[in-house]
Amino acid sequence: MSLVRGQEFHSIIKNMFDDVNGYLESEQLQVNCPRCQERECLPFPDGKYNLEINTAKRMFRCWKCDEPRFSGSLGRLIRTFGGNVDYEMYKSYAGTFQDYNFDEEEEEYIQVKLPDEFILFSQMDVLNREHFEAYNYLVVERQISREIILKHRLGFCLTGKYEKRIIIPSFDSKGEVNYFVGRYYGNDKKMRKKIPYLNPKADKDVIIFNEGIINWDSVIFIVEGVFDMLSLPNAIPILGKTLSTALFLKLKVMKPDVVVLLDPDAYSNSVELFYTLSTIYVECEERVKIVKLPTNEDIDELRKNKGMNEVLKALYSARRLNVDDYFIKALKKPYDKNNTRRFGTYTKNTEWKPTGARNII
Repeated sequence: MSLVRGQEFHSIIKNMFDDVNGYLESEQLQVNCPRCQERECLPFPDGKYNLEINTAKRMFRCWKCDEPRFSGSLGRLIRTFGGNVDYEMYKSYAGTFQDYNFDEEEEEYIQVKLPDEFILFSQMDVLNREHFEAYNYLVVERQISREIILKHRLGFCLTGKYEKRIIIPSFDSKGEVNYFVGRYYGNDKKMRKKIPYLNPKADKDVIIFNEGIINWDSVIFIVEGVFDMLSLPNAIPILGKTLSTALFLKLKVMKPDVVVLLDPDAYSNSVELFYTLSTIYVECEERVKIVKLPTNEDIDELRKNKGMNEVLKALYSARRLNVDDYFIKALKKPYDKNNTRRFGTYTKNTEWKPTGARNII
């Protein structure tokens, strides 16, 4: 069998997307497009394999994303949707090619500032109907209390790029804005479905969302999104399913009690985060716990639909991993001969001994 060109990149792509057509067999790979999944607000990949990756040419393109077109260098794809280790590994491999240009992989990020049209809810005009439309979305539809609105300095935009969007800002340890999330609240159903969130072009890997209001001496909840953050005290949204490098390094130094609480459809990612954190909580592993939500509702939906008492019950269920958790990846998808992994062994007293962490940042 002839050597597949660009095969050194296959393991990185496999680690990012898990389900890869052509893995170790072809230089032309097909995966499910994460941009399509984001745009269509799908909880799982769409299963259409529209994103094609040519590992020989180190290029990618989604055949469905046309407005705007989603294509470019493999390095940019890995930098955007992979972890820090994925990107560093890619650079080490790609650096052996004479035509590799690191500058082409770099995204140009702007310094984050709140939109010029941003209006704080604390400064809203109580006689302005448009202001109350934004306020009612939070208070009535999302059931966010005024206390939380003021604590997190939430606001909204009536015009501009972020028109009819709630703005949830993030402040660093010095009180400076380092990121924000814009959530559409208008009546355009197409907009609510296709572009519910609009965020600034910024490097999320270097920030800790709302670090300025986190109490590192208390229990910290790691959640996926900003509305999950608003539902819990002392919560950090990771805006996805992996830790940023900044948060990983901060936790490594501070080692607070941590509870991983991602959405129900991402429980396997919660287990991966648990493994990752366990590598830095040496001799204090008991400080890391995990919550498996009792229903298909995320923590924000659980709060809205069933109240804070149910949220508290879920938080009290925080625990270490059990045997089923160690096998969750294997149960989700069988491993073939090219992707075998050893999870651990049983001792004579049937105590489970994991071999170590996976996907370490």
